[in-house]
Amino acid sequence: MTGAKHTIDTSFLTQLDRYAIPLSRRVSAIHTGSHQSTRKGTGLDLTDHRKYNPGDSLKKIDWNLYARTEKLYIRRFEEEKNLNMVILLDASGSMLFPENTPNKFEYASTIAAGVSYIVMKHNDVYTVATFADYVEYTKAHKGRDDFLRTIDSLTRISVSGDTKLADCADSIYPRIKTRSMVLIISDFLDSIESVRNAVNRLSRHELVLVHVYDETEMNLPETVDGAVKFIDSETNKEISFTVGPNFKKEYAAEYAKHVVELEKIAYDFKIPYFRVSIENQPFDTVLRIIGEG
Repeated sequence: MTGAKHTIDTSFLTQLDRYAIPLSRRVSAIHTGSHQSTRKGTGLDLTDHRKYNPGDSLKKIDWNLYARTEKLYIRRFEEEKNLNMVILLDASGSMLFPENTPNKFEYASTIAAGVSYIVMKHNDVYTVATFADYVEYTKAHKGRDDFLRTIDSLTRISVSGDTKLADCADSIYPRIKTRSMVLIISDFLDSIESVRNAVNRLSRHELVLVHVYDETEMNLPETVDGAVKFIDSETNKEISFTVGPNFKKEYAAEYAKHVVELEKIAYDFKIPYFRVSIENQPFDTVLRIIGEG
């Protein structure tokens, strides 16, 4: 789809102004911001004390505690840090389904825009990386100007190629320098082994899976009947079948099996997994993802 422009819905973004992304566990980052990190440093919230060791700064000694205990203790604080959000957005050929707007890529991009908007509004840092055969990785973004450039870039990106989630994870893993929240938005039309390997690779981060789908992918419509030619949207391979009630039943069962295996991966790694129809309102989907819906 080189040269074509994707439609990304931004009409709902201002409705997200009063929401923030909660952290189910603390993350580490390198920028100053509003979220607590796992690093100890000079912040506002006192976490605990430790015994004074020769060489420690005298400024860190809790003299009030010394007056009560006659022992030297160093005050340890919880640094205030930014949330570092990394959004991995599937840009493989299968995301161009269906032919009408929004297709899966446009819907996924709209969700990525919604999450990025919340991150941006709280002065946090985010990266949107698209993947298929390879990863298009951009530098970390912060602020309104970067956000607008991100949206414009997503409207122009070429969507094609195969879903290779495991390769994507291997490529992007060394680029994520600090513990981050990683949001994967995909139709997950990849092998279960590839998905599991990717999740395992990125599991040190706070990982969230968002599975976007079109209803006709789950159950073939009535109009698909008789001799039908199927074309793989990622490889362009063609295969013909005679479609009847039994074929549709087997197809639905295979798709359901794939979903169950995706759910099992999420269960095994104890990470959130959201299945989202592209018929859903983007605003509602974003709220689900951040735990407000």
